[in-house]
Amino acid sequence: MRKILLGAVIVLGMIAAPASASALETKEFVGHGASRFGFALLYARQDARAQADRAGFKDCEEYDKLVLSPYDATVFWRCTR
Repeated sequence: MRKILLGAVIVLGMIAAPASASALETKEFVGHGASRFGFALLYARQDARAQADRAGFKDCEEYDKLVLSPYDATVFWRCTR
């Protein structure tokens, strides 16, 4: 009887474990920035942050950037929630 109960607890624990784990949602954002004074990278990051905030993503990392000049930049962010 104890073996049957123990087996049932193990099986139920295996079934319940995946349901209790939360799935992370990942989304990518592209921020663009242009400036006559050389702040393009800063503006591109602000653009990406604003997009992520509007979508409800708080945990973000910049995984790539394209700085054509100090006056034109693009950043690529990957965010999770």
